[in-house]
Amino acid sequence: MKAILITLCVSWVSLSSFAMFNEPLVPDVSKKDTIHVVGHAHMDMNWLWTYSETMKMCNDNLRQAVAFMKEFPDYTMIQSQASVYNFVEKVDPPLFEEVKNYVKEGRFEPVGGMWTEGDMNLSSGEAITRSFLLGQRYFQKHFGKMATIGWLPDNFGHVSQMPQILKLAGCNYFYFHRCKPYIGTFWWEGTDLSKVLCYANDTYNGDINLKLKDELIKFDPKGHRILQITGVGDHGGGPTRANIEMVHQLDKMADYPAVKFTTAKDFFKKSAVEAKDKPTHHGEMQFIFEGCYTTVSEIKSGNRNNENMLYSNEFFNTLRWLKGDNYPAEEIRDLWITQTFNQFHDILPGSAINEANKEAVARYMENLRKSTELRDNAFRKTADEIKFQTNMGQPVVAFNLQPVSRKTVVEANVYSHTQPASVKSTSWGDYYGSKNITPIDKGQGNYPTVLVRDASGKTYPAQIVWSKVTPPGFTSKIQFIVDEMPAGGYKTFYVDMTQPGTFNEPIPFENNTFETDFFEVKVNMKTGSISSLYDKRNGKEYVQEGKELNRLKMYLEDKKGGMKSWTLNKIVKEEEVDDVRSVKVVENGPVRACIETVKYWGKSSFTERTYIYRSYPRIEYEMEVHWLETGTDSTDSPMLRAHFPLAFDAPRFYCQVPFDVVERPANGKFQGGAVPRHLTSQSNVYGVDPERGDGQEVPAQKWVDVTDGQAGIALLNKTKYGHSYHDGELRLTLMRAAGSPDIYPNLGKFVISYALYPHAGDWKNGVWVEGDDYNVPVLAAEPPSLALIKDHATQPEEKSFFSVAQPNIAITGIKQSEEGNELIIRMVETEGKATTATINLPVAATSARRLNLIEMPLQGVSSPALQGTTLSVQLKPHEIATIGIKP
Repeated sequence: MKAILITLCVSWVSLSSFAMFNEPLVPDVSKKDTIHVVGHAHMDMNWLWTYSETMKMCNDNLRQAVAFMKEFPDYTMIQSQASVYNFVEKVDPPLFEEVKNYVKEGRFEPVGGMWTEGDMNLSSGEAITRSFLLGQRYFQKHFGKMATIGWLPDNFGHVSQMPQILKLAGCNYFYFHRCKPYIGTFWWEGTDLSKVLCYANDTYNGDINLKLKDELIKFDPKGHRILQITGVGDHGGGPTRANIEMVHQLDKMADYPAVKFTTAKDFFKKSAVEAKDKPTHHGEMQFIFEGCYTTVSEIKSGNRNNENMLYSNEFFNTLRWLKGDNYPAEEIRDLWITQTFNQFHDILPGSAINEANKEAVARYMENLRKSTELRDNAFRKTADEIKFQTNMGQPVVAFNLQPVSRKTVVEANVYSHTQPASVKSTSWGDYYGSKNITPIDKGQGNYPTVLVRDASGKTYPAQIVWSKVTPPGFTSKIQFIVDEMPAGGYKTFYVDMTQPGTFNEPIPFENNTFETDFFEVKVNMKTGSISSLYDKRNGKEYVQEGKELNRLKMYLEDKKGGMKSWTLNKIVKEEEVDDVRSVKVVENGPVRACIETVKYWGKSSFTERTYIYRSYPRIEYEMEVHWLETGTDSTDSPMLRAHFPLAFDAPRFYCQVPFDVVERPANGKFQGGAVPRHLTSQSNVYGVDPERGDGQEVPAQKWVDVTDGQAGIALLNKTKYGHSYHDGELRLTLMRAAGSPDIYPNLGKFVISYALYPHAGDWKNGVWVEGDDYNVPVLAAEPPSLALIKDHATQPEEKSFFSVAQPNIAITGIKQSEEGNELIIRMVETEGKATTATINLPVAATSARRLNLIEMPLQGVSSPALQGTTLSVQLKPHEIATIGIKP
């Protein structure tokens, strides 16, 4: 199937490329023209097969490459993806030694520098850097050199910060073939103005035939040099014998350009000398295969949950290492190897067969289990060193993992030996009903409250939101709002489950309207949706008149459509999810209220919980989806979206992407004008007819934001990536039935969390850190048992470890260096302005230096300044900085 798709792509792009020129140019085919040929076998790390077959495929392909190298002395071969070499190293050590020898000779060329050819749109910026860290260090260790060419021939779009990432990973060049703004050689400039030289053609599985010289017209009409990547991918072994022999025959022809086996590096080095007048593209290169932003829900949630947990895991274990504990370097490295393998561009996008998808989900689940255990062990060791007060209740240590002191929601898990005073917990056999607690009036009213105090004795309005019998006691979840959590540190609270709270007033609710400290929120009690969201701070109404927020709509994609996992096919019908079975207020206490709505469509049900906080400016949605929909060749494929019709007259649409925020088309326009081609769907290059009249689907990381500059509203998410903004409606794509190659991509129960965050101004007013906090919230849990006397418990009840003073500096990773002797902090400037970042460290440092992404010294940049525990780093606009600090 992939070969057919590639043929269609070549045909379409060839016609469109020729149309770019007014008159055909006849190339000078003297020997001054060179066609650089490189052998290549593009290998999909699980697509129409599973993990074990991938291992065999990699081994067989490299065996064929080595065999041809022995037979043809001029033959050269490219291979990306460190995982490929790692498979061969494991299963066929003698072959691996032969590969190493040919790498040393310069005939076998490792490229890409990544662990796999991972998807760039859905992977976080930090995860992309880890793929390069793993890949380039593997190449350096085994081959004595790193890749200098980024290599993503089969990827589904390219992010704005990729030129900077490539440069910081040691790559000055980049090859790809999808979503190209130009063909042939051109410069790609990133958001920070980093530049790499690119080459883009029509296929990474090129043939060798007499028409090859015609490619010079297409790809280098004014020059004399092109790159021909040839070979059969996946199970094909690369170039065939006929391909190799044809290269030799063409090179001997007198009226033909030079046709030589070469290396990609040789092509790029020579092209760089000749590239002075080549065009430059600035920013991202998008969009294709937009269905992949949503297909296979469990893979999307597995990816994000693991990324978030790895951040937390490394945060806590780095703190323990700085205290003298051993750092679990090998365990964490193995977790990142699995994570970056699963980010391969047919795994994370969900475009594989059912068996491969199930394997990926299983790997995510096991990775998450291991990472959670490592995090929890390190958290408990830290909590165990705190000196607690007695006779105040059960201590709870709340850890803010964001390096910013801020107001936030805290949810704590608390175990008690007696029934909580203000609720009747659900039985141990009703685990999934634990949200449905029954308040008990102990004089506080019919509200599930509990006494929560901090070390100073200050009390906090607190609400029990989940409780169940856990023999022989009870486990409860308690929520409260803290006005100022320590930056990158903890604060101790004391919970007395035997007493109701001291503040027992519900959120005022009259005429179906909740009045909070920030908003007036009117709910349509027939649909469960918000019909008015009025911001008391600035007088802004966010809902379009006569419409409602979080309206669910089902889109039916044409059963005749092609590439269903990849492409959003033509919409043949739209249906409101309006079979509402119940709407009721199931919670209203001092912290939050909850409206629960149950809806049905087709075979599926949707339990929608809308959470409104009294004193926090965020409205949260928790959608429990029981999805039983499928798409086949005889049935249209259902796709579910949540709609938010927003009241803005001149809106602009911004999306968080890896290490950046980019503006995207809004209502069919871009910055008030026409949408440029590189920001429109290119899915039709594969002969399918993607949906065009329903707005451009775009990928985003943790949030998107709509603003008119005076006010805005961010849509945060925890596990979703596909968004669109069309006809004034912001939309989040929740589920897709798709239908091919996996006809059962989503069956079962799914919990989807997303939230609205209204704000003044634009996204620069706190949205980035809000998205981080929503994805990696405060971790609040009990310390280890206090049964033993703890002479080692000397730490204070409140402490900050990491903090950054500037709001436009985001920290994306904190870890131990690969050599084990430095603290690594990675950060990015987010708002496009030169900044001196000031970071407070948990320990005094002896030295600090700038590193690249591979954790090697970075030249030509200013050195960080140190003063005790304070680090100062100068960052250029949009710069990604990696700092190595010796404690």
